[in-house]
Amino acid sequence: MNTKELTNKYIMNTYGRFDLTLVKGDGCILYDENGKQYIDFASGIAVNNLGYNNHAINSALIDQIKKLIHVSNYFYTEPQALLAEKLCKNSFADKIFFCNSGAESVEGAIKLARIYAGKFSKRGHKVIAMQNSFHGRTFGALSATGQDKYHKGFEPLLEGFAHVKFNDFSAVEKLIDGAGGEDYCALIIEPVQGEGGVNIADKEYIKSLRYLTAKNDIVLIFDEVQVGLGRTGKLFAYMNYGVEPDVMTLAKPLAGGLPIGAVLAKDKIAKAFEPGNHASTFGGGPVVTAAANAFIDEITKEGFLDKVLKTGDYIKSKLDELKLDFPEFIKDVRNIGLIGAIEFYDFKAKDIAVKLIEEGFLTTAVQDKILRLTPPLIIKKGDVDLLVESVVKVLNGHYNK
Repeated sequence: MNTKELTNKYIMNTYGRFDLTLVKGDGCILYDENGKQYIDFASGIAVNNLGYNNHAINSALIDQIKKLIHVSNYFYTEPQALLAEKLCKNSFADKIFFCNSGAESVEGAIKLARIYAGKFSKRGHKVIAMQNSFHGRTFGALSATGQDKYHKGFEPLLEGFAHVKFNDFSAVEKLIDGAGGEDYCALIIEPVQGEGGVNIADKEYIKSLRYLTAKNDIVLIFDEVQVGLGRTGKLFAYMNYGVEPDVMTLAKPLAGGLPIGAVLAKDKIAKAFEPGNHASTFGGGPVVTAAANAFIDEITKEGFLDKVLKTGDYIKSKLDELKLDFPEFIKDVRNIGLIGAIEFYDFKAKDIAVKLIEEGFLTTAVQDKILRLTPPLIIKKGDVDLLVESVVKVLNGHYNK
C-alpha cells in the first residue's frame, strides 16, 4: 500500500486531507512524492516561519540530540533556561511555563488565571472569550473557543465561559460592569483571529480592553499561538497595539516545527503557580528548546522583521488589487504582516485551494469561503507575484464562465 492507503486504513479520520503526499522541503518550497514543487503559503498552519531545512535549526537539533534528548523537569537544563531568558527579555513577560502545544498553552493560561483569582484578586472563575475565536481542541481550550462547529458532539463543555462579539468593547463592558461582573477573572483574545478568518482587532478596542481589565484586576490573556513570533511583522502581535497583556500563549512556530508551547506571564500573575499546581512531562525538553533558541536567534537578527513588514505591505497591496479586479467574486481581503485572507462571496475556499495545488501553491481554507495565506517569513515578493497570477488564472479560467 502507498502512503495515502496506509493513512486511510490505520489513522483516525480527523482531517479533510488534500490528495497530496509531501516528502521534503527546502526554503519555501515543498516537494511531493513525484518530485513536483509547491511554493508554500501555508507553513504547516503558521508553523514553519523559517521555511524548511533551515541550517540554524538543523544544526541546533543535531548538536542537542547527540547530548541529551530528555530528562524530567525535576532537573535543570541549559536550552530551556536560555530560551526562557530570550523570550522574557524580548517581551513583557517575567516568567514562563513550557508545554507541548497551543491548546496546552491555553489550558495553562486559564488555570493560571483561575488560581490567581483564587489566591489574590478574589474574583470568580469565569472567563470572557470572543465569538469566532479558536483556542484549541482540549476541553478547556475548546470551551473558550467561540465557534459552535467545533463544539458539536462534545457537549457538555466546561462551564464558566462567556462569548461576546469580537471588536465590540461595549459587550465586554456590559459583562464586567453589570450584575455578576465580579465573577469574571480573565479575558482571552486573539489579537488576530486566525481560524476565524484573519479578523484583526482594532487598536482602540484592544487599548480599551487593557484599561478595563487592569482596572478590575482581570487577567488579560493574549492567544498568540498563530500570530506571535514574527507573523504580524512584529515579534509579538501585542506590539502592534501599544499595550501589554498579563499572560500570553505561544506555540506553533516556536521550535521550527517541533511540538512546543509556552505560557508567558508577568510576575504578579505568575506567582500564583507553585510546585504541584501545573506540570508537563515533555514541556520545554532539551531538543525542542534547542531548536527554539535557534529560531529566536534567527528572527531577532537585525533587519529580519523589517523585511517581514515590507513583504507584508506588498502582499496587502496585491490583495487589494485582486479585490478591485474581481469585485464580483471577492467580498473582502485582510492582511497584517504575513497573515492574510481572501474572502469570497460564493466560492468554497477549499475548492480554490485544490486548484492552487494544481498550480503549485499550498494555502489553507478557513470558514468555508476564506482562503488564508500564512507563508514562511522568508517568502519573496516574486513568490507573491506568482501566487497572485495563479489566483487570477484560477478565477478567470475555472470560475469565470
